Amino acid sequence: MEDEYLGITQKNYALFCDFLKNNSGVDLKSNRAYLVNSRLSPLIDAFGCKNLNEFISKILISNDAQMKKSVIEAMVTHESKWFRDGYPFEFLLQNIIPSVKDKSKDVKIWCAGCSRGQEPYSIAMSILSNCISLRGLPVSRIRIFATDLSMAVLNFARDGVYSATDLSRGLDDRYIKSFFIPVDHSCTQYRISDEVKSMVSFRHHNLVNTENRPFLGKCDAIFCRNVMIYFDSETKIKVLNHLKGSLKTGGYLILGSSEFIPEEVSDMEMRRFSNGVVYQKVT
Repeated sequence: MEDEYLGITQKNYALFCDFLKNNSGVDLKSNRAYLVNSRLSPLIDAFGCKNLNEFISKILISNDAQMKKSVIEAMVTHESKWFRDGYPFEFLLQNIIPSVKDKSKDVKIWCAGCSRGQEPYSIAMSILSNCISLRGLPVSRIRIFATDLSMAVLNFARDGVYSATDLSRGLDDRYIKSFFIPVDHSCTQYRISDEVKSMVSFRHHNLVNTENRPFLGKCDAIFCRNVMIYFDSETKIKVLNHLKGSLKTGGYLILGSSEFIPEEVSDMEMRRFSNGVVYQKVT
């Protein structure tokens, strides 16, 4: 009998890793059976299986799109904070937006892998709070596109209701007072204002699908933060080239603080700013 670890045969684990990588880009590596066990176990009964190994076997041969969607939703990490690391939002206000010469054209900002909406809403709030930095650019000309693989987190972000605990993760009181409305008298739930919501368009998009982008035209800036850490080198290069192709010449790509662009991705130059770095498309 084939060896099992946490209820998964080695063969099924390897095949499931391939399935997840092909459908989401996520690279589980060889020592994450515990993660598969913890995240898929709640789905076993729902899809009529007796144990985890049987469930994985079913995933691999099934044409059930809803089941596969549920599995990918369960396996993808949705971690986010408001105004994460600080400097990307400063750079946007101090460098990217002021560099726009033609105030009659839209400024496009893409948040790729937006999770539950904290990042695109942070961008919108930083812009609304610092209109002087726009130097004559109308707020209505700034278009923020936010995409994610998960429909569940996109629906959450569109709804825009966050718990008090959610707001405590990186959000100053001044933003809460200016842009959030309590949903109930106990102030345990808050809804983000329509003014902020109106600046962000949420769309479904799989970064591994590099054949298309979720909007027309190219971007002035792309935020793709703490997403590459889940990809292997091959997928990372493929996705980074896709993002580069979605930027205007002179546009900026902003990655997570521990992420970098490998030398295999050309025409992207590092720019140091404050406590971090950004990358600019030079040709």
